Amino acid sequence: MSKEAAARKAGEWWAERLQQGDKAKFAKEVEQRVLSELQTQDTVFLECDYDPQGILLEAVRAIGIECGGVMFSARGILPQKHSLRVTADSLEPKEGYGNWKEPISVT
Repeated sequence: MSKEAAARKAGEWWAERLQQGDKAKFAKEVEQRVLSELQTQDTVFLECDYDPQGILLEAVRAIGIECGGVMFSARGILPQKHSLRVTADSLEPKEGYGNWKEPISVT
């Protein structure tokens, strides 16, 4: 139950879904940003509705992928309607519209 483990798992979860680019680098970019956010808040929400937002958009751009963050710019980069709620204890994934999955324990 550590913020570091949760951030690492969040990076790995999103990297598994990355459709182009360096997955290891992307995982690290997400991890660093999530860990930074977890230092000041209890929950971090990562979302790619039709486009990546916030941390995900920053991480995509950090690995050199052009993405506008609007108008379906995530096509071919990340799957749509996916999100991940991250706390120090668990990850709560959603894969598709309203398709929440079982929480992933951080241990």
